[in-house]
Amino acid sequence: MNTLRLEIINLHAPYTVKQREDKPQHYYFRTDYGVEYDISLEEEFSLVPSGAYALDITNREHKRSPLDPKFRMTLIAIVEEFFERNNDVMLYVTETGDEKQSFRDRLFVRWFNTYEHHDKYYIQTAEGKMEGQMNFMAIISRKDNPRLPEVIKEFEDTISFIFD
Repeated sequence: MNTLRLEIINLHAPYTVKQREDKPQHYYFRTDYGVEYDISLEEEFSLVPSGAYALDITNREHKRSPLDPKFRMTLIAIVEEFFERNNDVMLYVTETGDEKQSFRDRLFVRWFNTYEHHDKYYIQTAEGKMEGQMNFMAIISRKDNPRLPEVIKEFEDTISFIFD
């Protein structure tokens, strides 16, 4: 993965995004509400065997966070820079630890679909149970990605296999 340019992200993000010194594909920012988020993009091969980058959003201190439009704009700036620097595939899987995964999934998809340049991207969502736990995930790619047909098939094959 090509490293994201913080100067470009921070031109568009209302929250200042920084990079973790020890992990080049990990970024973080603190909201006006004092909530610190880690955003990581790590290679993932289990759901898309030909490879994708898993977008992981972590509320570091598990603090309650109100709906924050600045959070959305900051996350979109990171996602946009990822696709500007990498014509690759992003995988988003909601966190399952607190039974709020359905809400997170709907929120993420709504944010993405209201993004002004969403028409440049392909997004496919999936939901299903794994070991009795509901899981929600999505793949996102630029529409001009030459691997897109292969990735869609891999994603669909994998989810049909892993969901109960």
